[in-house]
Amino acid sequence: MLMYDKTPQSLEDDDTTDLRAVLSATWARKWFILQTTLAFAAVFLVLVTQVTPQYTARSSVMLDPRSVQVLSSDEVVSELTLNNPLLDTEVSVLRSNILLEEVLADIDPQLRAKLDPLNTEPSFIGQIAGSFKATIGSVASVISAEDTGSISTISAEDRELRRLVVALRQSLTVWREGQSYLISVSVETPDPVLSTVLANAITQTYIDRQVADRRLAVRGATDFLQQRVDALRNEVERAEAAVGDFRINQLAQSGLSQTTIDQQMLELSTQLALARAEQAQAEARFSQIQSVIDADGFNAAADVLTSPLVVSLRQQLAELGRELADLTLQLSPDHPDRLRLDAQIELTANELQFEVQKIVATMRNDMDVASSRTVSLQNSLTQLENRSADISRTSIQFRQLEREAEAIRENYQSMLNRLNETRSTEQLQRADAKLVERAVVPGAPSSPRVMLLTAFGAALGLTVGLIGVFVMAVSNVGFKTSTQLEEAISIPVMGSLFEVNWRGTIPILQELRSSPYGLFAERIRQLRNSIAFALGRKSDDAAGMCILVTSCTPNESKTTTVLTFAQVEAISNRSCVVLDLDLRQSGLARTFDCETRSDLSDVLLSDAPLRDAVITPYDLGFDLLTLRAPMPQLMDLVPTERWEALLTNLKSQYDLVLIDTAPYNSVSDTQRFVELADFVLLIVRQGMTRRRAVRDTIQKLKKTDARYLGAAMSFVDPKSESEAYGLYGSY
Repeated sequence: MLMYDKTPQSLEDDDTTDLRAVLSATWARKWFILQTTLAFAAVFLVLVTQVTPQYTARSSVMLDPRSVQVLSSDEVVSELTLNNPLLDTEVSVLRSNILLEEVLADIDPQLRAKLDPLNTEPSFIGQIAGSFKATIGSVASVISAEDTGSISTISAEDRELRRLVVALRQSLTVWREGQSYLISVSVETPDPVLSTVLANAITQTYIDRQVADRRLAVRGATDFLQQRVDALRNEVERAEAAVGDFRINQLAQSGLSQTTIDQQMLELSTQLALARAEQAQAEARFSQIQSVIDADGFNAAADVLTSPLVVSLRQQLAELGRELADLTLQLSPDHPDRLRLDAQIELTANELQFEVQKIVATMRNDMDVASSRTVSLQNSLTQLENRSADISRTSIQFRQLEREAEAIRENYQSMLNRLNETRSTEQLQRADAKLVERAVVPGAPSSPRVMLLTAFGAALGLTVGLIGVFVMAVSNVGFKTSTQLEEAISIPVMGSLFEVNWRGTIPILQELRSSPYGLFAERIRQLRNSIAFALGRKSDDAAGMCILVTSCTPNESKTTTVLTFAQVEAISNRSCVVLDLDLRQSGLARTFDCETRSDLSDVLLSDAPLRDAVITPYDLGFDLLTLRAPMPQLMDLVPTERWEALLTNLKSQYDLVLIDTAPYNSVSDTQRFVELADFVLLIVRQGMTRRRAVRDTIQKLKKTDARYLGAAMSFVDPKSESEAYGLYGSY
């Protein structure tokens, strides 16, 4: 057995990922990615076209924080204080069933019928969803029989109204525009006119309801105030009549009215208060100026006086002081200009002192006059108070009646004023919101967005394809290169066969005959030479070789490798026979559809002539020995000696005998044939054959009496070996 002299690596050790290999594998599967992308796009396009087009109309209202103040009094219904909670509340009001019922009541019945789900033909997707909902509804109705009984008592009109409200609420979208006072309303229905009418009707009904609610509140307040005014009018009349009767009786008894005395006392009290205020003001001014004079003299008193003449003299004195300061730096003390300026300053200071003395004397005189007037008014008021006290002892009841009448009169006047204001404001009520954008008939459907959803489906398909290809590229299910396979199984890899887009066995062989020196044919020749060298023979002198081809699992290009191997041998003018020993699922007889007198079973069991069982399909240049039909019992009926005699006979007649067997791990037949061949070739599919399957197959083959073992990798991506063997197709 041919083995490498080194320690085998574990089949799970190679976990590294080559980025270039991943990109190359991704590009190699570009058509798969394209197909996935187009498939998803087509599915989304079909689904979108099944959806009923929807048209969206939008209108907007603005809650206006400004108010028009026509009357100076407070409003009966105050303006809204706009904040986030209130705006959210108004959004909910626009979706309330009360408002929506009013909207539906004003809509044209023919137009409203288009909103009823019972009158709408559902789409394909809608039919599926409706069936699912109906199933759930039937189950729910069985579980809750009481609820279904209560629903049956609702009238047909109410059920229709409920359906319309639910349908409108599902089609309605209300939202606040950012942090503004603007609220937008959009309605999406299959009919563009219906969407427009509903959007405008909702906003207009919302505004009308605000005005109606305000007027209703004002009207209720007006009715209440009218009742109170009527009641207070009667009370005022009774109270004033009682006061008048008491006054007449008092004048008749005392000859003097308390009102007259009170009026005089009020006038004297007012004059006395003014006189005392004037006296206090005069005393304060005189005390202030006198304290300044006592402390700092008349010059300091000039600073606190506001007389125009004093202010003018102070300004002149300040200007003369500044001139003196300037001349002091330039002139000597005995200079004429200095002397003249000193004299002028002294004269101005004397005038200022004289003026201050005059003002102080005037303040003293005003203080004395105010004091005398206060004393006189106090004496007059005292006399009137004494006289009023005498009258008050007999008119306590009169004052009580007047207080009661005055209180009732003020209350009545207040109610009467409020009633007049309320009547005026009833017609001035305005809504807190105003329409800022009216819905127009949409010119195109808003949903479904065919192009967008189709593009989304294509993007999703592209993503799925890329992920799938990437997973396949980086997954560690199988072997990626021949070197990796050889290091893992510790037996030589004789070659690698590229993946070629051929469809069927016959086209493969025809392509090889038309292009006998193509890349795939050269790989087959390399594989044959490697096997010949392994057997210690020259490539030109390898007659009588028997090569058994097997695989770990099905669909690894085992039979295709055998047939292409035979075709290349025929092209090279070497005789070759394919011995089909896949006794259970052989399909070569059906593939080539050749009539023979006998088959493999007749040769082994009935000693039929070998030439009668061997066929040359389609004049391809190689022979085929197979069964007409699967015969799994042939393995048990034929002893090993017969098999050996058959192979010896074939090797004597042909340069190469190729044995096509069943997958090694699938049936036990192949294990018996392994010992009869000169070389056992294990086909491993790149990236697909699981490592555990390869390991189990190698372990089983090593336990047999196989003479030589080798492997070959199939379905190899040509670009994965471009660095080692040159660019694909360059030769």
